[in-house]
Amino acid sequence: MSMIQDPDLADVLSTAGADDLSLLIDVITDSGKGRISLSSTVCRQLSEAKDTQITDFERGLIAEELSRFGGNSLMNIFRGGSGVPYKELLGDVASHVGVGKGSDCAKMELAIIGKVVEQSMSRMSEEDKATFFDSLGGTYRPGMGPGALATLLASLSATGTYQLTAAVAGATMTSLVGRSVAFAGAAGMGRGFAVLTGPVGWAITGIWTAFDLASPAYRVTVPCVIQIGHMRQKMLLANACPACAQPVDAGNKFCPSCGASLKART
Repeated sequence: MSMIQDPDLADVLSTAGADDLSLLIDVITDSGKGRISLSSTVCRQLSEAKDTQITDFERGLIAEELSRFGGNSLMNIFRGGSGVPYKELLGDVASHVGVGKGSDCAKMELAIIGKVVEQSMSRMSEEDKATFFDSLGGTYRPGMGPGALATLLASLSATGTYQLTAAVAGATMTSLVGRSVAFAGAAGMGRGFAVLTGPVGWAITGIWTAFDLASPAYRVTVPCVIQIGHMRQKMLLANACPACAQPVDAGNKFCPSCGASLKART
């Protein structure tokens, strides 16, 4: 039984690999240095687990501490120190970076990541913008505004969406903790992915500083939401039909949507 009570985090954190979880731990613990609002005992336990084995208990602890950072400190006292649900935390981050709230966590995470991309494009040359669009299967013309980017992002396949979230999360984590995310199937993703994580990706590396992170809580919640958004897309991609990208339950031998064989699926 999962120790993660929040339904919007349970699947993501319980199925995530140690590499992705360790990045969340580094953000929450400030790479083991600790934070004012973080118990030294919890900081030590998470840091030690990162270096040995991240068990179900630590997965639950990550969810719990993230919930605490998401809540207003005073209000947490009245909640008994239990923090806020992830969806409430996510809505707060969405408002903070200037995108609308919603009821679907994956869509809100993608909107936040899209806002990061929009901000990063202001740092790109016209040539880099064209390269960026091309890497995602789109076409850029000089002078195109945010509407063109929104249209491009909305048209992405499951693989393209994953590639973009991985590139943004990787750049964010590199700037914060000095190492990137673990890319699923990067070897087979081609030139587009290399562009996203290469020169064009560098434009994203420091972009999180464009958002006001004066609050200690936002220094944790904003990058963690970006990383969880990437982790959720990785999970969805792993559970999708390789032919039509529709979600497929584990154990299915054929896709119920298109009928494709899933024998090679692991």
